[in-house]
Amino acid sequence: MKLLTTRTAATTVLMALIASVATSVPAADDKLTFDDNVLAVLRQRCGGCHNPDKKSGDLDVTSYTGLMQGGGSGGAIEPGDASASYLYKLITHQDEPKMPPDSPPIPEEERALIRKWIEGGVLENKGSKAAAPKKTVAMAMDSAPTERPAVTPLPARIPLEPVIRTQGVNACTSIATSPWAPLAAVCGQKQVLLYRTDTRQLAGVLPFPEGRPQVLQFSRNGSLLVGGGGRGGASGRVVVWNVATGRRVTELGEELDTVLAADISADQRLVALGGPQRVVRIYSTETGERLHELRKHTDWIMAASFSPDGVLLATSDRSGGVVVWEAATGRDFLTLTGHTASVTSASWRTDSNLLATGSEDGTIRLWEMENGSEVKSWPAHAGGVAALEFTRDGRIVSVGRDKTPKIWGQDGSQQKAVEPCADLGLAISYCDETDAVIVGDWTGEIRIWKGSDAVRVGGMSSNPETLAERTAAAERAVAERAPAVEPARIAAEAATAQMAAMQKQIDDATQAKAGAETTLADLKKQLETATQRRAEAATAQKTAEQAVATVDRDLATAVEAHSRAFATLAQNPADAAGKKAAVELAAKMQAQRVAGDVRRTELAALKAAVTAADTQIAMLTPQRDLAKAAVDQSAATLATLGPALEPLKQAAADADAKATELAVQLEAARADLVRWQDETVFLGRYRELAGVVATREAAVREAEAKVAEGQAKVAADEQARQALVTERQAKETEVAALTAAVAKAQQDHAALLQKVAAKQAEMAAAQATMDQLAKAVGPLEAAAASAKSAVDAAPADQELAGVHATLVKTVAAKAAQIKSLGESQAAMAAEKAAQAKEAADMTARAEKLQADMPALTARMQELDGMITKAATVVETSAAAVRSLEPPVAERQKEVDAAVGQLSALQGIPPAK
Repeated sequence: MKLLTTRTAATTVLMALIASVATSVPAADDKLTFDDNVLAVLRQRCGGCHNPDKKSGDLDVTSYTGLMQGGGSGGAIEPGDASASYLYKLITHQDEPKMPPDSPPIPEEERALIRKWIEGGVLENKGSKAAAPKKTVAMAMDSAPTERPAVTPLPARIPLEPVIRTQGVNACTSIATSPWAPLAAVCGQKQVLLYRTDTRQLAGVLPFPEGRPQVLQFSRNGSLLVGGGGRGGASGRVVVWNVATGRRVTELGEELDTVLAADISADQRLVALGGPQRVVRIYSTETGERLHELRKHTDWIMAASFSPDGVLLATSDRSGGVVVWEAATGRDFLTLTGHTASVTSASWRTDSNLLATGSEDGTIRLWEMENGSEVKSWPAHAGGVAALEFTRDGRIVSVGRDKTPKIWGQDGSQQKAVEPCADLGLAISYCDETDAVIVGDWTGEIRIWKGSDAVRVGGMSSNPETLAERTAAAERAVAERAPAVEPARIAAEAATAQMAAMQKQIDDATQAKAGAETTLADLKKQLETATQRRAEAATAQKTAEQAVATVDRDLATAVEAHSRAFATLAQNPADAAGKKAAVELAAKMQAQRVAGDVRRTELAALKAAVTAADTQIAMLTPQRDLAKAAVDQSAATLATLGPALEPLKQAAADADAKATELAVQLEAARADLVRWQDETVFLGRYRELAGVVATREAAVREAEAKVAEGQAKVAADEQARQALVTERQAKETEVAALTAAVAKAQQDHAALLQKVAAKQAEMAAAQATMDQLAKAVGPLEAAAASAKSAVDAAPADQELAGVHATLVKTVAAKAAQIKSLGESQAAMAAEKAAQAKEAADMTARAEKLQADMPALTARMQELDGMITKAATVVETSAAAVRSLEPPVAERQKEVDAAVGQLSALQGIPPAK
């Protein structure tokens, strides 16, 4: 009977619980909210430890704001995704520390309630809208980059307007340089500044409204920039920017203090961060989910760095601790001991086999990764090392409290020490692309040195001027320089004209001298020719005169001979020989006479030539003298003008240089003015398009929120349907259980009746025995009394005494047996009565179970109808969600179009 009673009570409790759960499930069209549904559960289960007065883990679950803000471990809720929500993983004991601690999970119905609320968009109250779940971000790479990217990762056109312009300059806490581009990133107030290291010109301003950035790191391929920071003692976050566009890619972490250390893995899948909360947290860049919490450090996290191959993560703390973790699993890999003060910086060699750490103990230490052994250690900076970095070629740059930036070899040898900073050195980075050592100090000054020769080449500002200030400065420069340009031009023209006039005089004198020299040379040549011709003619005249004299002598001789011959012939006319000789002599004389005439003609011609030459010489000589005088005069003029020209040339050159310089300065000022005016126009257009993008993205989020809200309703409707199905199944199970219970009760009732009958027979047999014993006791008592009388009569008779004792014992034994049988009879009667009552109760319960069966059957039929209606509601909700999805796609197209316009404005070509 007891077993049936227990089962009946359990069935009653189960039915009551089912009814309770069924009534606690909101209707399909109800919204789960924090105020109406979740708060009561959290107050009851968690409020004792997580309230405004006792915020265990820095978490308050008794207010919507406190819960959404999260605790010391970061955010507690991921809207729309219970599986990624830290709170849900704790209450379901999927993550540590399990909540409630040292206890089973909270009831399933309460866990389901919280899950449904999260997936429904974490509504605060009935008037709230569902928060859209975080989108996944596609930035992961298939493998760690080891080579220069095909496209140099440089910024396109990014606004140059600073977020804030302060009166003074704050200390520079972090500087990072791109591994593959002439680009540096510098921490500023609520902003990160990008500078070209080849021109040292500002290349872009990245807003960081979360507070002050404390740490910067480029990704291994240079396409992303990671910045971590926040507000001390209040909040911290890590932001990832696209270097080319300057736009945010994702935001990670919800710290309750500023982030001091952060890095992104080589494959861009993970981001690690840490700070004063002493916990290293690793996030997925794709989903934003917190993957690991590493709690081995005992003090502030000061540095975090993924190895270039992405396998390991090194972190350091303010107590001198250095831990190397497995990046993928978060498991402890190595603990590096040796530093005795805060480890401020950590950097990997490019092969990932060597880690360099710098500490406030003043040393730089190198660690190998196979066993975690210290390879090398040396004192680097008196007072402490503030920052260090491995260069691409394996050198190390560092700076510290001694103010002096240094370059080291891996053997600890100092290769370079550059000019000390104005104050304590805080940040250092080396640009491999431009051989630039960039250092920031406590005063906020940022200096740049050439690594090869340690020559200072310039600097950068962590507090750049606004566009308005730059424009105003350019306008002032134009206004100041413009008035001086025209006078300088006029002065230059005057000096040039004066120089030109002098030059013309010199040119004229030079030309005159050249002409006179040409004339003089020609006259000299003519004079020389005439003199030579006269000399030749005079020589020929003498020769001709000698020839004429010879011919005349020969002719006189011939005339004399001819006369003698003719005289002789006259004496003898018949003398033929004489006659022949006379004729021959006559002919010879005639020939000599002719020859004489020729010679005299030639002589006359030569005399005429000499006379002509004399005449020409007489004419050319004064002309030559005049030409020589002209040459001398021109030479004298040039000798006078030449020295005067050089000062005029210098004056003209100086005036022209001054005019050119002023013109160039004016053009530069005008170019600056145009540039800053153009930047201002660009900024306005950029902000306009960025606003459009933000508005359209908000529209997408709103549309997605509606979809999420619809999906939450589908989930709620489906959960309500499932609750009905579960109830129906429970009722069906209950009917089967009731049927089995009725059958069992009937079997048990029959068995009890048999037991009652058996007990009745047993009682009757015991009563008969008692009656017989009662009848025997009387004679035995009488016999004992008679034996007593006989013993009294014969006290010495031992046999009589023995008979008497035996009878007395027998009487006592039989009396005891009768008493025992009586007690047994009473017990059997009580048991019989109990069995009879239990049989009666069982009969009543069986009758009640049979009476409850029609109601259960009717409820099951009712549930069948309700399930059908709930299925219709689910399908209606799903259809509503499907109708909400196209607007999301349309809104996203609008976002893409606006982003395309913004990219075009920035000069970014469309993606292929």
